Amino acid sequence: MFTLALAACGTEGDYPDLLPTSQLLAEPAVPVHAQAAAADPAPVEAATDARAEALRARARALQGPVVPEELRRAAMR
Repeated sequence: MFTLALAACGTEGDYPDLLPTSQLLAEPAVPVHAQAAAADPAPVEAATDARAEALRARARALQGPVVPEELRRAAMR
């Protein structure tokens, strides 16, 4: 059984390098395209809220009946 377990261990690939804890726990670097939002998030939040409200309004508008009322009445005759 022990021999089978050892046979399953491959020796062909390199073990990945371990990272220092300080590097793992460091604050992430902010990408260039996100620096303005990181410095002042208010405009991004306002734009996001406006977009979300526009999508909610669109969803509310689409909640009506799919089949027009006159077509539904004609089908019931």
